[in-house]
Amino acid sequence: MRDKKKLTQELVALLPKEQRISPESAFSAWWYNLRSTGGLRLTITGYMTFVDYLDLTQYEFHIPDAHEFNLRTIIALDRRLELPYYIVIKKSVPVSVIFFGSKEAMLVNLYGNLQKFLDNY
Repeated sequence: MRDKKKLTQELVALLPKEQRISPESAFSAWWYNLRSTGGLRLTITGYMTFVDYLDLTQYEFHIPDAHEFNLRTIIALDRRLELPYYIVIKKSVPVSVIFFGSKEAMLVNLYGNLQKFLDNY
């Protein structure tokens, strides 16, 4: 089982000293769902930290049909993904999902459909 608090502590330790904040502050700033058992969806602050300061590899999956992306999709992402992700939203429409796990990104691209990937993952 994923441990979001432990992951946050480990990632804070990797931040440059001038950017380092407390794990508690990082936890509330980085994660969309603040429950420790909640999913690993990143806020914009978390996403920017992962990309700008931690220089983590990201993989993008473009959502071909935003009408199929709904609250059920977000819940499925939260329940199934083992590594952090970020949903890119433009003009209130989700356009892509950024994965920080290469295995998950590879699988969703092989399926070519986010919902089929989530149903089988």
